[in-house]
Amino acid sequence: IKVTLLSSIFTFAYAFELASTSLTEMKFWLGIEYLAMPFIPVFVLFMCLEYVGYKIKTWIYTLFVIPITTVFMMQTNDLHHLYYKSMRINNNGAFPVLELEWGPWFYVHAISLLLCLTISILVLLKEYRKSLFLFRMQTALMVAGLLTPIIANYFYLNGSSNGIDVGPISLSITFLFHGVALLSLKMFN
Repeated sequence: IKVTLLSSIFTFAYAFELASTSLTEMKFWLGIEYLAMPFIPVFVLFMCLEYVGYKIKTWIYTLFVIPITTVFMMQTNDLHHLYYKSMRINNNGAFPVLELEWGPWFYVHAISLLLCLTISILVLLKEYRKSLFLFRMQTALMVAGLLTPIIANYFYLNGSSNGIDVGPISLSITFLFHGVALLSLKMFN
């Protein structure tokens, strides 16, 4: 539920960013996106660990240090430009999009995001080998869902998405996979 709520906030805020026409409006909605988005990968990892029966230990909550720092860095970016070196509007496409030049903390966040999702997939794949057919189907759908934002992030980071962050769209696809696992395969039973 936490992942879904955070993803919804991220997706709706990004939709408002795309609908914005001024840099001030776009930066406002980007700030809203970053109140939710940095926490999604950690909660996904927690969900996968709980799914395979791992008891969450107290030390694992230290994983929230990077998302909390990311929120702080993003919200105070105008003071130091460590998250985004610059932000400007790109009007070359069908509609204006925010053109961002990444700073050093952006890469820390991107690596953390990728590691959390990769570890989540590895945890699920480890469980996949020793599961019964129904659980294998659930696990395969969860892995497919988690691969979607990794692939989308790859295209975004390489500039193949024309400045459009396909992350929110990919999360919607992720939840379709997880929804099938949850509803038709009774994932949490």
